[in-house]
Amino acid sequence: MRLTRTSSRERYLSELAELLAAAGWTIVPRFELSPPLVRVSHPALHRTGLSVHVEPLLSGCDEVAWFCDSSGRFLGTRYQLPQVLAAVHDVLGPLVADAGWPVPSDESPVRRPWPLLGRWAR
Repeated sequence: MRLTRTSSRERYLSELAELLAAAGWTIVPRFELSPPLVRVSHPALHRTGLSVHVEPLLSGCDEVAWFCDSSGRFLGTRYQLPQVLAAVHDVLGPLVADAGWPVPSDESPVRRPWPLLGRWAR
């Protein structure tokens, strides 16, 4: 499967958006644009933010999805979401702190285990 399918890019961006939102960032998906992207900002930053899109790059014989910011900087692969979160924090965190607001976390939130359902729940 080639990465050029928009649905794959949207899925990867949705996974990243979920992680960023859980960490405290404001997320605006812009999947109607070409390429689809996610806008990351914070209420302290009125018109400042970061646009993140997916860029397919060849790694050996395979194509790997990389997240890139609006300046073209590679933030990490789709398998390195905590690294991408930290990169977003490194860019926007100091701006939020300068505005006098609490800075969202740069660590991945702990995911709750799936609840056991049915007869397995005790």
